[in-house]
Amino acid sequence: MINAPHMVDSRTPDPIPLLNRATLGAALLAVVIFAVDVSTPLGVDAGVLYVIPLLVGAFSGPPRFVMVAAAATSALTIAGAWVLHEGEPARLALANRGIALVVIWTAAVVLARFRGTSLALGRRSKDLADVNYALDQSAIIAITDTKGTIKYVNDKFCEISKYQRNELLGRDHRVLNSGYHPKEFIRTLWVTIANGRIWRGEIRNRAKDGSLYWVDTTIVPFLDLHGKPYQYMAIRYEITDRKRSEERLREQAALARLGEMAAVVAHEVKNPIAGIRGALQVIESRMPSDQRDRAVIGEVITRLDGLNTIVQDLLLYARPRTPNRELVDIARLVENTGELLRRDPALASMSLQTRGTAAPVAADPEQLRIALQNLLVNAAQATGGQGTIEVTLADNADGVQLSIRDHGPGMSPDVRDKAFEPFYTTKHRGTGLGLPIARRMIEAHGGQIAIDAADGGGTVVSIHLPARRVGN
Repeated sequence: MINAPHMVDSRTPDPIPLLNRATLGAALLAVVIFAVDVSTPLGVDAGVLYVIPLLVGAFSGPPRFVMVAAAATSALTIAGAWVLHEGEPARLALANRGIALVVIWTAAVVLARFRGTSLALGRRSKDLADVNYALDQSAIIAITDTKGTIKYVNDKFCEISKYQRNELLGRDHRVLNSGYHPKEFIRTLWVTIANGRIWRGEIRNRAKDGSLYWVDTTIVPFLDLHGKPYQYMAIRYEITDRKRSEERLREQAALARLGEMAAVVAHEVKNPIAGIRGALQVIESRMPSDQRDRAVIGEVITRLDGLNTIVQDLLLYARPRTPNRELVDIARLVENTGELLRRDPALASMSLQTRGTAAPVAADPEQLRIALQNLLVNAAQATGGQGTIEVTLADNADGVQLSIRDHGPGMSPDVRDKAFEPFYTTKHRGTGLGLPIARRMIEAHGGQIAIDAADGGGTVVSIHLPARRVGN
């Protein structure tokens, strides 16, 4: 691709002036030839010599120069015929000048056509350069051979993939493979372009830093004289934001259906669970302390409590209430939530280390507590309920930044991509709603939450809460 600056449309009239250095030089040369011709009759040779000034100005002058010069040199040739020299009959002089005129005009016609062809090729080359420039400014371009080896990438390709050009040339597109698409998808792509047909589709790639992005892709095979591809050009446009919007719309539709289901669950499951639990507690209280079945009743009550927690999480995720804002001290809320978690024997060995300070924010303290509790539980479970969880607080220009880091084994990129999806979990037990609930709570406050790999191992969850006044 040609990275040429934008230029004026080449199909506008040629701006080269008739009188420039080349055409003035050609005119001077024609005058010199005329002077020689007058002093020493050149005859037919005058036509050959007058072709020289035509050549001098033909390629640097405007397109009309050749015909203007041919007319001028023709006038000089005819003028030279009137100067009769001793020993040269008038009839012979006129015949020689006639042949000279034929030579001049034949050369002029050939040069004019050659000049026209040259200008047409120049316009075509410029059009191609303009098209290439436009593509380079707007699209992600790559050219590969028939084996998929990358031969060319433009700047936008390097920008979005986070790779340097020399890291991509000579490799294939598997370096960008995110593992999202099944093998059949890739196989269909290759079969299509290998048969000389254009392939269009949407592909999710992984950049060098591990981030994911979507591209709307068109792959065009270039065919040889036998109709076989000899290279492929991929033209891509980033559609990551559009895919995120589509995903949000799907989530909203799913949440609407989930909300309807949650209402049914609350009525048909939650209330009976409360009644069954109450009855079992009455039965347990009437049993002797040494009764063997008393432990069974206790186990049933524990399982009912777990089921009630699942139902509660489902309701909390499907139908969160509007935040009731008040000024919340984030540092104190983190400490209190940590103390609450350490009451769980499985998390008693957990250590919480808080760094930095942050100004109070207008938020719903109960919703923030639920979000922090889910995040801290996840961090503690990642380290087996032991070790240190680091919480960092900081103020920024438009709110508060909070990060929670664990020193566990970390999450793979694929797990991080799905971590906020409802009901997705890598644990043997759990609903897969903890992180989705935390995200819904944070986003209900106008904030943002993200999960990244921590330097040196582990996972860091970053939260941004915007600064807002109470009542807004």
